[in-house]
This record gives sequence, C-alpha cells and structure tokens, in this order.
Amino acid sequence: MTLIKSNNIFMDRNFTTLKEVMDFLSEQAIALGISDDQEAIYKSLIKREAEGSTGMMEGFAIPHAKDSSIKHTDIVIIQLNKKIEWESLDGGGIDFVIALFVPDSDAGTTHLKLLSQVARLLLHKDVTNGLKRAQSAEEIEKLLNEKLEEN
Repeated sequence: MTLIKSNNIFMDRNFTTLKEVMDFLSEQAIALGISDDQEAIYKSLIKREAEGSTGMMEGFAIPHAKDSSIKHTDIVIIQLNKKIEWESLDGGGIDFVIALFVPDSDAGTTHLKLLSQVARLLLHKDVTNGLKRAQSAEEIEKLLNEKLEEN
C-alpha cells in the first residue's frame, strides 16, 4: 500500500505559527477527502498537541488526529520555508511536518503502528537528510514509501 502521495505533500510553505499549520492541515483534510469535518479535525490536532508536543528532533513534528470523521488513514506532509516555534524534544524549531490522520476505528492499531514507523524513520540521518534536501513532492513520496516498505 502506498501511503505517501505527492498530492498530499506541500512544499515551501510560509507559516509562522503552529496554529497556522493546524489550520492548514484541517483545511487539507477536507480538500483531500480525508474527512468532512474540518472543525473536528482541528480540535483533534490541538487536543493531541495539548497532551504533549508532537515536535521531535531536528526540525520534524508528527502531529496526529484521530476522529470518527476521518474516512481512511492518511498522511499529509508540509515542508516549511523557515523554522517555526514548536515545543520540540530538542528545543529547536520545526520546518517539516508529517501529519497522520486515523479513523477512530483504527486508533489503537493502525495509528500506533504508523506513528512508530514514522518516528523510527526520523531516527535515520539518511532519511532526515533526504527529506530536507528534497526539491519536490515526488522525491519525498519516493523516499518515504521506499523506507516504509523496508520496515
């Protein structure tokens, strides 16, 4: 199954706050047919962030939403053109967002497996460097799908 799709990848975005990122993610969840309830998605993303930051290391964040309005598991990726403040594990800003959207029905299984896979990928310098160097959505799609298939 190809989980990463180039039309779900947004390059060189100019956001300045976490709220702007969350607004954009909830808008895209509707535009991409992931959900039909933008407000529910936004609330789910914010609620999860309030439980503990999804900011990882080296500029990456993995926000995630679980909600009954989500029709299928999907991933949306945003590459920012500059770092924004986000309570990350290393205290640095975030410039790469990998957002997970999971239906309530898959919350305990698919969600945890996918989150674990993505987080593990970000421990590998070849992956993080490749993502940071990528010049197109297609490059990101290819790299992540190949790495996810290996796991």
